[in-house]
Amino acid sequence: MAQIIRCTLTPRTTPAGWALTIAGALLLAALDVLLSDSFLYPWNRALGIAALLSAVTLSALLARARRALAAGLFAVLAFGAMWQIASPWMARRSVLAHTDAESPAIERHFIVGYRDIASARDVVREGHVGGLFLTQRNMAGRTGEHVAAEIAELQAIRRAAGLPALIVAADQEGGPVSHLSPPLPPPPALSTLTLFPPQQRQTAARQLGAEVGSQLRSIGVTMDLAPVCDLKPATAPGLLDRETRIQTRAISADPAAAATIAAGFSAGLLEAGITPTAKHFPGLARVSTDTHLFNASLAAKEIDLTASDWIPFRAVLALPGSALMLSHVALEAVDPGVPVSRSEPVVAQLLRRQWQFDGLIITDDLTMGAVEHAGLCRAVEGALNAGVDLLLVSWDTDKTYPAMRCALEALAAGRLDPAALRRSERRLNRLAQMAPAHTPSAPTP
Repeated sequence: MAQIIRCTLTPRTTPAGWALTIAGALLLAALDVLLSDSFLYPWNRALGIAALLSAVTLSALLARARRALAAGLFAVLAFGAMWQIASPWMARRSVLAHTDAESPAIERHFIVGYRDIASARDVVREGHVGGLFLTQRNMAGRTGEHVAAEIAELQAIRRAAGLPALIVAADQEGGPVSHLSPPLPPPPALSTLTLFPPQQRQTAARQLGAEVGSQLRSIGVTMDLAPVCDLKPATAPGLLDRETRIQTRAISADPAAAATIAAGFSAGLLEAGITPTAKHFPGLARVSTDTHLFNASLAAKEIDLTASDWIPFRAVLALPGSALMLSHVALEAVDPGVPVSRSEPVVAQLLRRQWQFDGLIITDDLTMGAVEHAGLCRAVEGALNAGVDLLLVSWDTDKTYPAMRCALEALAAGRLDPAALRRSERRLNRLAQMAPAHTPSAPTP
């Protein structure tokens, strides 16, 4: 930045000076665009403030040097950075101000991450969420007993307010994605169960699912965002695949083996009172793009997917009580260019009508790049109208309230399908009736 300032403040701007100025502007614009991406979490706030201060400083110095065009450019960037910082705060005020009877019915569709118990109380007490998402930041430096006490307190707040019990979700897949370990014991990757003889795999997977489920119940978790039902890709993750890395998480490249183990693990979770979640439909084995950062599509024919990739998903969904997670990949054979997380043809026609699946459907994280690029409100509104039951905002808490505001504004404007919402409410109520089986006794830390 110092070099940019020196170049732009010379009496006659040189080509190099203009190049550096434009480069600085583009850098700040990129930061502004990426501030809310999960790729930058948890540094997005610091980057936002840095972008704002840099843009304001450069705009003032350029204006003083009578470089009006460049000064105006950085002023615009400063305004963008300021909006990124202020928008979550304004959305929070807007959401918490909704006290009408219809708002909780919409807000219960959201499963949200939280930084600390204080921030969780705000949304839990007034019924502004349907559930919470636990991850590493909630577990760091803490015992299982402390986490269990925290969840028990939040559930007690819900009971006192006469609200449905919270869904408490987590990523405890086993292997590299075991976000509650420590303090919970780290489960082995489900792929290790392929080392068992075929006739022993289902039993071993069921035992593992029951063990993991019991551990999850002990701290108050009610939904495991597992198993991974994507088939194992033939190639290693690409250079830009920083987060998905399905090859390291998938069970097997063999659909039958993956189905046996995924269904066995899910059955064990259900025995322990935990909702299993088959993910990431329609399957990422043939997708090389990381949707945490970019848009992605799956070009395979439906007949080919039915014969291979979808076998593990169908095996898990055949178990009553199982849920399904939708990725942000577009299924070109059914709804070209539209992520399945908000695709009515995929959700309402393929899954609900053709597959006859009437269980819960949840989106992948709405803070991912594939959602950001198309617009958060578009993703929220589309998912609810498609018949998705739960919308996950797992990491970036600054996106929780903007996502809820999108839903409330769509409701007020009459853009949400009442019939789809009624059907979803029925499914959520069915899960809520099972809440006693999910509620552990509150431990003392």
